[in-house]
Amino acid sequence: MRPVTLQTPRLVLDLPVPADAERVARYCQDPIFEQFLTTPWPYTESHARGFLDEYVPEAWQAGTELTWAIRTESGGPLMGVIGLRTKAREVGFWLGADHRGSAYMTEALIAVCDWAFVGLAGTDPVTWRANRGNIASAMVARAAGFRNTTTGSTTVPGRDGVDLPGWSGERGPTPEADAPSSWAPLLGDGA
Repeated sequence: MRPVTLQTPRLVLDLPVPADAERVARYCQDPIFEQFLTTPWPYTESHARGFLDEYVPEAWQAGTELTWAIRTESGGPLMGVIGLRTKAREVGFWLGADHRGSAYMTEALIAVCDWAFVGLAGTDPVTWRANRGNIASAMVARAAGFRNTTTGSTTVPGRDGVDLPGWSGERGPTPEADAPSSWAPLLGDGA
């Protein structure tokens, strides 16, 4: 599969490239990544180079995982990354600390979901999972129209391959009207 560029009113989602290695390495050294993500820890520039030079282009070519850089303009600095594992239709994402609180990730997630139902075809929902307690990620999923599907047996893979307690959600082509209220058990009744 060839890389696809997506655009929103404020963002360009395009292919992460080797020139993004310094930013990927710096952002992925955030201690929150150790707690909530499966990226290697401690994260080094060597990890970033392997991700950008090998993993991203090979996964796009194979069509197994489609990874986009999040930028405010074409060729601009990378702010974060969002990916879609095609077989499971599962999204994963992170945003550098400097860019959190701007609703950029919600905008990017909506764009990737909208594209998934056209670019990948099919009607199966797009899914989201995160480590239990990752409130920021759950808030993004809720804002992007996902329905909370967490059960007592929901897990996510840990860095060492052991399953950890997790949260989950799913979103169809059109968010369901009552999806936001499904998050009350995890996030409370607030908007």
